[in-house]
Amino acid sequence: MTNIYFLGEWALRSSILILSGTLVLRAFRVKDPSIRLAALVAVMVGSLAIPVLTPVLPKISLAVQRTVPAPALTTLPPVAGGAVGLLSRAITQEIPAPAKRFDWMRAAVVVYLLGLGALLLRLGAGLWMSRRLLRASRATGSSTEGIEIRESAEVTAPVTLGVFGSVIVLPVDWRDWSRVKREAVLAHESSHIRRNDPVVQLLAALHRALLWYSPLSWFLHSRIVRLAEEASDDAALAVTPDRESYAEVLLDFMGRGGRSVHLQGVAMARYSEPAARIGRILDGVSLSRGVTRWSMLAILTLGSPLVYVVTAAETQVTPVSPTAPFSPAAPFSPEAATARAGQAVAPPAPAAPAAPAAPAAPAAPRRSRSIRRYMIVSGNSISGSWDSNDRADEQELREKFGQNFAWFWQGRTEYVVTDTKVLAEIDEAMAPQREVNRMQDGVNKQQDVVNQHQENVNRAQSGVNALQDGVNRRQQIINELQDAKGDGELIRRLEAALAELRANKSATNDQDSVNREQAKVNEMQARINEEQGKVNEQQHKVNEEQRRVSAQLEGRVEAILDSAVARHLAQEVK
Repeated sequence: MTNIYFLGEWALRSSILILSGTLVLRAFRVKDPSIRLAALVAVMVGSLAIPVLTPVLPKISLAVQRTVPAPALTTLPPVAGGAVGLLSRAITQEIPAPAKRFDWMRAAVVVYLLGLGALLLRLGAGLWMSRRLLRASRATGSSTEGIEIRESAEVTAPVTLGVFGSVIVLPVDWRDWSRVKREAVLAHESSHIRRNDPVVQLLAALHRALLWYSPLSWFLHSRIVRLAEEASDDAALAVTPDRESYAEVLLDFMGRGGRSVHLQGVAMARYSEPAARIGRILDGVSLSRGVTRWSMLAILTLGSPLVYVVTAAETQVTPVSPTAPFSPAAPFSPEAATARAGQAVAPPAPAAPAAPAAPAAPAAPRRSRSIRRYMIVSGNSISGSWDSNDRADEQELREKFGQNFAWFWQGRTEYVVTDTKVLAEIDEAMAPQREVNRMQDGVNKQQDVVNQHQENVNRAQSGVNALQDGVNRRQQIINELQDAKGDGELIRRLEAALAELRANKSATNDQDSVNREQAKVNEMQARINEEQGKVNEQQHKVNEEQRRVSAQLEGRVEAILDSAVARHLAQEVK
């Protein structure tokens, strides 16, 4: 009976913890899947720790008053002398033996153990299948970020196998994939391993098996699996040229079908709602930046008190008896003793609850070491992310490290990388930027052609303007001639000018000619404006591509530089 009560209390406390954690994430509008995953993993760990923490943590007593009804008094008629013993034996003989009742508590324990055994058997089978599949796979001789890559004909989609020392297993056709598809797959699976998702999902499966009768344990397991996939999708999108390409990769794996790998590993095509996953990828506007030290500190700061309250809370029931009328004590007599037989005795007052201890303060966060400033030097070209106050002395660095290196700050430490493999990784990461530069060169050439056409139109317009000035001058002469009245010299000069004009063409015909030339220029300008509109549209596309590539490139280059430090391929600048 005690075991059943304990399991029920564990499930209740776990459900409160899971619901509270989910509501806190929603209240703070946390969208980043990596942070949401880390928070739910903390909730799961807290739920698993409840049986261990409950007996040792100081209790938080919640007083609850409950009215206890007074027991009914049974009054026996007075019996004289030795008839009491005779009557007692007669009553004892007439009461039949109680029937054997069904032991519901034992049945509940049996049902719990059966459910637990079934889920543990399923989990064990999955681990065995994972081990067998891993042994049957073949080494490819390739690796990514120090993670071994293997291949197997028994899988149709990429999968991460092994709880500890995980490896990536690919279908046998992986060599035929495009470079974009292969990079996206490896980034996705590597992200699972970096976050230790195989270990986390094994713990989630154990938690679900132990609390299989609680619906929220199943909910927590499914959310952890789903958020892990979303975080890995974001890691793959960071190295993919566009979201549509990655969606096509996922749809290819989802459509292959074949053998299910739900039990033996973290599969790339594993997701409860494929349409929702594809929709999230196509409609998304931001990518997960991972769990920073500050976000982890926030999770611990909010989660530790929550786990403590849920684990240490204890209801203290205070029984309250109904008030009975006061009656003075009567002298003892056998009749009175018989009449008072079965009278209730008031329960003792409960002990004062122990005061709860304050939760331990979270550890102070360590300083973030993420990369925010870097400069890539390749020959005469320079690229990177810095400001005027952060940039190092480029010429001094060239004198010390040559014409090809990567300079950056990680935390408070200044580094330089000259390793050719790392520089090659950076060069490959910058391939999308080179494509954007190529597109920009094409737009610039189109703009040069439009500018040349515009210059021709401008020259034609200048000619029309000159014609118009001549027409205006001639018209002015005619107007002066028509206004001249008494000045004979002026009249003679104007008559000579008018004769000259009539000898060539009339002012009216000259204006018609100008109008026709202006119409031609206007038509040319309309075509130039149309060409300029097309160039502007291409420039807008290039700008959009540049913004997308810049966001992805920065994260990729930072990851390569972080990896170079971790692999001891970067040297400090003294």
